[in-house]
Amino acid sequence: MEGKKIKQFLKDALEKYISEVLVIFIGISISFFFDEWRENRKDKETMRKHLTVLRNNLVQDTLQLTLMIKYGNSFVRNIDKLVYFEKDSEITDSLTQYIDNAASYLVFKPNQIAYEEIKQSAHTNLIENDSLKTLFLYHYTSTIPNCVEWCKVDETHTMTQLIPEMTIYFPVVADSLNRVSPLEITKALRGRKLRNLLLANSTYKKTTIQFFRMTKKSTKALLKKVDEELAED
Repeated sequence: MEGKKIKQFLKDALEKYISEVLVIFIGISISFFFDEWRENRKDKETMRKHLTVLRNNLVQDTLQLTLMIKYGNSFVRNIDKLVYFEKDSEITDSLTQYIDNAASYLVFKPNQIAYEEIKQSAHTNLIENDSLKTLFLYHYTSTIPNCVEWCKVDETHTMTQLIPEMTIYFPVVADSLNRVSPLEITKALRGRKLRNLLLANSTYKKTTIQFFRMTKKSTKALLKKVDEELAED
């Protein structure tokens, strides 16, 4: 009889112990679950904020690239007119504008606020969509740097070679104290060295415009991915 009581006591104690352990385990598990849920929700909110800023950056870049392609094509057309004219009268009326375009270079300053924030806060891992992450990284580490680099090539050639050579024959910027007649300018434009520099500059600008187009295509593709991601939330 005493033995049964002891067995029952031990059984009851064991069941109570197991129940307490189960309650503690379930409580800890639920706590971990809610902590993880809150953390995931916080991460999603953080990523959504990043994507919203990124979207605005991409829209601005698209508009800027569209304008630079337009300006670039105008520059190239006017430079080519300085190179390929046959009669002086073909360019005389717009000579100042053509020279001004030849002395200009293409610039693209991407808005990278979102990219810098994501990179500095190490939040790239929060982008769960692999195709979005891949496109995002390639766009900002390859496409944009290549585009900016070609802008620099165009700027360097324009500032260090073309403008100094043109300045030998006529003022690149209109100068009331140093007037050079259209006839003298067109004569200088027929010179081999200046003509070759203009041809090279036109080629650099054409290549830069191609990079603008590729960058714009990449920007629009990334923008589409971002919109899809934001629409899912």
